[in-house]
Amino acid sequence: MPCSGSSSCALPSDGGVYALVIELAERVQVRLGRRAAELGPGLYVYIGSARGPGGLRARVERHLRREKKVKWHVDQLTTAASRVLAVVYALSEGRECALTPHLEQLGFRHPVPGFGSSDCSSGCTSHLLQADCGPVAAVELVKEAFRRAQLKPEELRFS
Repeated sequence: MPCSGSSSCALPSDGGVYALVIELAERVQVRLGRRAAELGPGLYVYIGSARGPGGLRARVERHLRREKKVKWHVDQLTTAASRVLAVVYALSEGRECALTPHLEQLGFRHPVPGFGSSDCSSGCTSHLLQADCGPVAAVELVKEAFRRAQLKPEELRFS
């Protein structure tokens, strides 16, 4: 989904932290190195940070593209039978790890230990969490996790 004509154009090109609220329509097999796992249909939240060229806009636009080389664990979800319902983000020098304990406290759980956190030095169980609520509640809870982490959340919703 290129920026031209896309609501992701509203994302800043600065660095920051983001959360993708992803809905899986069917079961998806994922690989983490030699290990395999299965994710069932439902709502998931993937947290990440963007520091490279183009910042948040470039990173999220890559996640939103269906056609891409699978580079990160989350690419296995965003190229499968899924759709990104919303992106919650904040400009920050910090890392996504600041969100993990707050999401856990708000009832999110880790379906696959190690997913998206192979480079994590903070000891996060994973950077993919599963929500046991509806999409609107999930987005609101993610925004609350940002606030608890002293971040100012902004959101983009996709129809």
